[in-house]
Amino acid sequence: MAAIVFENSDFLIADKMHGIPTVPLKGQDRSDTLLGMVAAEYPEVSEIIGKNPWEGGTLHRLDTATSGLVVFARTQEMYNHLFRIQKEDLFEKTYRARTVEDARLKGIDPDIRDNKTIKIISYFRSYGRNSKEVRPTQDIKRADTPVLYKTIAVKDRNLFTCTITRGFRHQIRAHLAWIGFPIEGDAIYGTGMEGDTLMLDCFRVRFPMPDGKLFTFAKN
Repeated sequence: MAAIVFENSDFLIADKMHGIPTVPLKGQDRSDTLLGMVAAEYPEVSEIIGKNPWEGGTLHRLDTATSGLVVFARTQEMYNHLFRIQKEDLFEKTYRARTVEDARLKGIDPDIRDNKTIKIISYFRSYGRNSKEVRPTQDIKRADTPVLYKTIAVKDRNLFTCTITRGFRHQIRAHLAWIGFPIEGDAIYGTGMEGDTLMLDCFRVRFPMPDGKLFTFAKN
């Protein structure tokens, strides 16, 4: 059963655990995904015509290793509204990331101190065997997408609070590693091992409703 932490007649918010895919890949069974669990209780989510037919009313995705809040539309009108405002960079998702400092990684900035706000902006490109990783790049000619992705991070010792308005695969994980602070437990971009828990959690979402009022939901 999915952990539903908020619902109204237009949308709901689920709290995803580590290790569960948000949605299936094309052609895969969805029963072991967050979408499958949500749709079992709220079948109207499956009826939404979304960006990809197999994703229903899913508005955004978290990496399998990441935990936290995911928003699902229950009506086509709300899906269309939230999808549009994401394109306008008005849909905020905020994460907590517990990190380790690794000076061996390129790009470490010795001036990154506690309580400092850091703006990280890059393009992204696929990398590695079967393109399982991504790399930030400043060269649009090497990028997979022409869109610049932005992470706003506030550092407090080994904890970063990161806000994004649109997301690329592994965005926060790669961005923090890029500046020398990989997330604890990250086996791809840090020093974590397979099976470790990735210490990255989406704890707050914020977006304007159709009437213009700002909706915010945060968990402890």
